[in-house]
Amino acid sequence: MKVIALNLRKYLLLRLNFVVYVLGFSIPFVISQPQLITGTIVNSLFFIASEKLDKKALYPVLVLPSLGAFFHGVLFGPLTLFLIYFLPFIWIGNYLQVNIFSFTKQQNYSVRILSSALAKYLLLFIAVNVYYRVHVVPQLFIVSMGVVQFTTACLGGLLAYPILQLLKKNE
Repeated sequence: MKVIALNLRKYLLLRLNFVVYVLGFSIPFVISQPQLITGTIVNSLFFIASEKLDKKALYPVLVLPSLGAFFHGVLFGPLTLFLIYFLPFIWIGNYLQVNIFSFTKQQNYSVRILSSALAKYLLLFIAVNVYYRVHVVPQLFIVSMGVVQFTTACLGGLLAYPILQLLKKNE
């Protein structure tokens, strides 16, 4: 009986991983504008995934949304090509966000959201300012990779909260 329960748990986790990966990649295709909505939904997915997936399974979901946005090519219109310069920083920022969120589990939920969003924001804000100052990217990206990233991460945390509460209640 114990073996069946373990196999069922593994099966359910694999299905959850698959659903999260599909959502991560497809959200930018389905909801490509405005960035505030797309980013909020993607960030909520990060927070939910960081609570429900193991570390190893979490990595693909941190990469897939930005790849989806890049391949869809709509988020920044004709300037989407510039997104390629930010992909490594976005991935590292997402990694920082979920790791700080996970590392601060003993803290108040709001503190967890703000500290993880701030870490992601600072990394992306520094990267975009360096790129802008050396004339690699246009000024539009300063807002998109700065305050918008912080805002969408915070809003994503707020959106994730009731979902996480509901999932916790149903466990």
